Amino acid sequence: MYLSSHEIARSREHALDNLLDLSAACINASQRFSELISSNSREAVHHGSRHFAQVGHGQLETMTQFPTTVWLDSAARTSRLLDGALAIIGETHKAMIRNAESQVRMLDEIVFATINRAAKSSPREAEFALQAMKGTLQSAEQTLRGISEAAIETVTLAENEIHQTTEIIAPSAPAPRRRAASSKKAAA
Repeated sequence: MYLSSHEIARSREHALDNLLDLSAACINASQRFSELISSNSREAVHHGSRHFAQVGHGQLETMTQFPTTVWLDSAARTSRLLDGALAIIGETHKAMIRNAESQVRMLDEIVFATINRAAKSSPREAEFALQAMKGTLQSAEQTLRGISEAAIETVTLAENEIHQTTEIIAPSAPAPRRRAASSKKAAA
């Protein structure tokens, strides 16, 4: 009824691989968050310094558009930040679901091996009960696989909806650039 040393070593290796994959997904997510936040901060500083440089050089005609341009730039940056953050969270969530499913599959393999060993050394009546238990575990594993696929699909749909929402919130091209181009044509 006991597992062989090879089965124990394989289950440990599988568990460590799952832990490594989960750790890698979390580290990757934290790196991506760091890059996303730093690029968003650099962009905010760049836009702010550009506006203040215009004011410092006496370009007062931009002052009438200043609050609007700041707000539109901020909305676009915030929208991209939200979109990027939710994409990272979604991908990490999917990785966690896959990892949990893989870990459960490994545990099921251990249980199946134990049931098979017990069935070999049990009386005929107990063998039928053990086979029924094995069938129940197999159907539970298939159900878990279906639930995992549905959860991943739900996360993907949520990512798509959030992406569409952030596209609506953020203008595709900042409004100040369009106004500046039309004011240059008027001046010429």
